[in-house]
Amino acid sequence: MGAESGRADARPRHLFALWLLVGLGLCGVFIYGCLMPSPPSEPQIPYFDKLEHAFAFTVMAAWFGTLFAGRNGLVLLALSAFGVLTEVMQWASGYRDGDPLDWMADTFGILIGLVLVRAGAMRWLVYLDRRVATARN
Repeated sequence: MGAESGRADARPRHLFALWLLVGLGLCGVFIYGCLMPSPPSEPQIPYFDKLEHAFAFTVMAAWFGTLFAGRNGLVLLALSAFGVLTEVMQWASGYRDGDPLDWMADTFGILIGLVLVRAGAMRWLVYLDRRVATARN
């Protein structure tokens, strides 16, 4: 099996709608975290909030990068736009602050997530998708 054919099958197909809903749920949790009026206090670690942003977007990029394998540019643009949107929503809320550095951390996390997908870190999702499909037949 060549690398090309391996990549073509390297995305979950059988339960795609379910996996997409899970990914959208991740986005919803992130929006909630960004817009909660009284967020929990953070540890006194410099730039901890940037680490939170980078981690959240690493997870989302790995998830969507697996669902939309071979469309890294689309995933990068969509999640980067999502990051900008969350910062605008925070700014517009009147009780949170939008921060361009948060968006930069988001974008850094997206890049990490896409590299992880490329390295095969999300093969477990493809495996799970195939196992469930096989069990259903």
